[in-house]
Amino acid sequence: MNNNPVLMEDQVPSSKQYVTPGQMPQENNYFSDPAGPRYQNPAEFDQAMYEQTMTAQTPQPQQPGVKFNVPDFEAMRKEALQQAIQQVTQTPTPPVQVPQQQQPIQTQQTIQKEPRIVYVKRNLTLAEILVIFALASGIVLGVQGIWSFTTDILPRIEIRDK
Repeated sequence: MNNNPVLMEDQVPSSKQYVTPGQMPQENNYFSDPAGPRYQNPAEFDQAMYEQTMTAQTPQPQQPGVKFNVPDFEAMRKEALQQAIQQVTQTPTPPVQVPQQQQPIQTQQTIQKEPRIVYVKRNLTLAEILVIFALASGIVLGVQGIWSFTTDILPRIEIRDK
């Protein structure tokens, strides 16, 4: 075994790109469908793909009795614009109230609605962030101070008997 250290830079020079075996050009390796035709080189493959797209884009002659379902986008845009204008210019109609049965006044007064609680999600303000930071710093420094006092200063205190 060779005991000489070989640097990674020496193994693969930066001027050369490593090519995996799957990237090596092979004969008949160019295809779009595994069951379809294979081509000798990229130029033949590109030419065949170009021809396929060109034949797909050529308009086919219309057969009598066959109608293609192509939507009329211009008419759809105009209709949508008219609907939007109607929605904006329309005055809102008040909702129709359904007449309720007359209930005794005593039952209406005894029923109290529960307060509706709405939670609003919002970002913290700078003041709230500073308060949280001050509290966290105070707690950490307090714990460290108490620990320092109990482990360092407290053992030094000497209790004398008379």
